[in-house]
Amino acid sequence: MNKASPTDLKIAGIKANLPGYQVAWLVNNNFDMQLTMNEDWVVGEDTANRSEHQHFFQAFEDVELKWYLVQNRGSAGVIYQSKPLFDYFLICAGEDIYGYFERAVKAIDNEKKIDGIFPLQFSMIKVQENFFANMNVKSNKRYLELLHV
Repeated sequence: MNKASPTDLKIAGIKANLPGYQVAWLVNNNFDMQLTMNEDWVVGEDTANRSEHQHFFQAFEDVELKWYLVQNRGSAGVIYQSKPLFDYFLICAGEDIYGYFERAVKAIDNEKKIDGIFPLQFSMIKVQENFFANMNVKSNKRYLELLHV
């Protein structure tokens, strides 16, 4: 994904008092995905303000969609301070012409161990430039082969 636009991104906040690997496993089970743990999502350039957040990824290559499951509250902060109540964000990047995102939200919402999943408007995220910068970094990172969910 070179340059995303707000119409190419769909985001849902997830409430779940569970570790990231369990949330990823539940998402995988309920929507037949294969999210894989990636390197931590690092927010903040300098070491004083640096925060690491668990991050899981999968690409649906046949329909050119990229899926991200990102922990909101990390080692030293919250990625989206305007949405601190969410524990994770499920992000679908790409032109979703087949409605995969809506189907994923519906399937995940049926999981009893997840407290709730709530689709959000991208325009609600205040600092959109940082979101795009993080998305571009994640597209290029190497994935850890041994940390499958």
